[in-house]
Amino acid sequence: MKRITLTEDELNALETAIINYGAIVTFDQLSHFFSEKRQYTRIRINKLVKQGWLTRIKKGVYVISDLSSRGSLSISPNAILNAIVEEAYLSFEIALQHHGLYDQLLANINAISLKQYQTTTISGITYHFIKTQEKYFYGWRNHFIDGQLTKIATPEKALIDLIQFHRNRYSTDLVLEKLGTNKNSIDQQILVEYTLKANLTTRRIMGFLMDIAKLDSKQLLSSVQNYQSVSSINASENNLYHHKWRLYYDQFFEQYFSK
Repeated sequence: MKRITLTEDELNALETAIINYGAIVTFDQLSHFFSEKRQYTRIRINKLVKQGWLTRIKKGVYVISDLSSRGSLSISPNAILNAIVEEAYLSFEIALQHHGLYDQLLANINAISLKQYQTTTISGITYHFIKTQEKYFYGWRNHFIDGQLTKIATPEKALIDLIQFHRNRYSTDLVLEKLGTNKNSIDQQILVEYTLKANLTTRRIMGFLMDIAKLDSKQLLSSVQNYQSVSSINASENNLYHHKWRLYYDQFFEQYFSK
């Protein structure tokens, strides 16, 4: 039968590790606090993982659980992101949530990364990584979360990423909602500046949405006027065509033109 309580030696080691390194620690860092040979330390750490006192993030990297509640992470799931993948940033709804612009419960954490990484589940939270080109890896800032430095998209870039990487009726309507109800929280100048770096379809959709939200879209319109191709929000037989933006859009959005 597995022990579920920590020995005094183990408790002291984990508490000292948190004081010295924070909740995210490496094997080498942990090994400093166990007075035994390396091979026995490995056995002990594996046992602590099985018992729920440590959560393995990736090879040789662990999160120390809340010592008052075995198996519960001692830090926010958002703080773990850059321990899993260094060159990645939180975006989409999870970034909006961080900035106080999204209040629904999220079981998944979506991030933008420079390479493709496998989906990872840690303590019931699933991390998805969407690969992008380096030219689109912008618009994030470093934030300290529970003592860990974490890259998080600005509100403006999170909205752009929803259009560029998760484009569908739901995400487009979500962006429109945020543009209309959070004008004081979203910097329109930064939104336009960042959108001008995005791809053609994203610029067209964002301009279309800014028009509906009665925001200034002149710069975006100027950036797309010389392109003769057409774009669409999503594939549907019921799409309507917007001449100004050369954009096919779901008839769902017709409701906003009558307001």
